[in-house]
Amino acid sequence: MEVRVCREDELVAGVVRTAHLGHDEQGRPITALLLRDEQGAAVAYRNMCRHLPVPLDGGTGRFLSEDRAHLVCGTHGATYRLRDGYCIEGPCAGRMLHRLRVSLRGADLYVSPEPAS
Repeated sequence: MEVRVCREDELVAGVVRTAHLGHDEQGRPITALLLRDEQGAAVAYRNMCRHLPVPLDGGTGRFLSEDRAHLVCGTHGATYRLRDGYCIEGPCAGRMLHRLRVSLRGADLYVSPEPAS
């Protein structure tokens, strides 16, 4: 199942778009985070910290560090790189966010709960 998130030209650096992709096998919602990495490529991650199964934003809608250079878990401050979801600081340092597949069809960006290849 793929979900249309936005037009490709609407995804700008420093903004995170979200999309609901259903539920996992434990019944937890799967929410995708779609954003531009440092090189401008569209990337998507599951909105779930690798330390605890909680959304990065904790329901606040804030995902990025103040300088917008990293994704940050609002619960305990784990800091993830945009380009690969690698945790550089915090209790899950060295682990990576679950990356999701992003597809461009026409002018629209779609995200799938399937892992990115």
